[in-house]
Amino acid sequence: MTDAGQSQLPTLLKDALGDSYTIEGEIGRGGMGVVFRARDERLQRRVAIKALPPELAFQREIRQRFTREAQTAARLSHPHIVPIHDVGEGNGVVYFVMGLIEGESLAARIRRRGRMPAEEVRRIMKETADALSAAHAVSVVHRDIKP
Repeated sequence: MTDAGQSQLPTLLKDALGDSYTIEGEIGRGGMGVVFRARDERLQRRVAIKALPPELAFQREIRQRFTREAQTAARLSHPHIVPIHDVGEGNGVVYFVMGLIEGESLAARIRRRGRMPAEEVRRIMKETADALSAAHAVSVVHRDIKP
């Protein structure tokens, strides 16, 4: 993402969202966009919004892959899979709204505390395997599992 795209994205996204969602801050970023913490004003709940910046949204293949990611995830219903609530676009920004999972990533937890107890590792692996099994049951393959 270009520096200009990074600085403009929150403003463009706020305009695209209108009064439906309020952006509260950035959670993280990756190759396919930026994730923001937000508030769903209609349903009065906290959500996460993943946004594809304009410089990527104008590339047809990337835009289709991003939209397909949201559509695929929306087909899944499982306690350990983040639900998709909404998808939209405006001001050159494509976005989807999902449940907000509070806390830190597994990678951050390992960096912070080091080695994990075996029982905790077993629980995390079981929950992950259950979620992957639910996805595989509807022919969805997750290609980016990471702690």
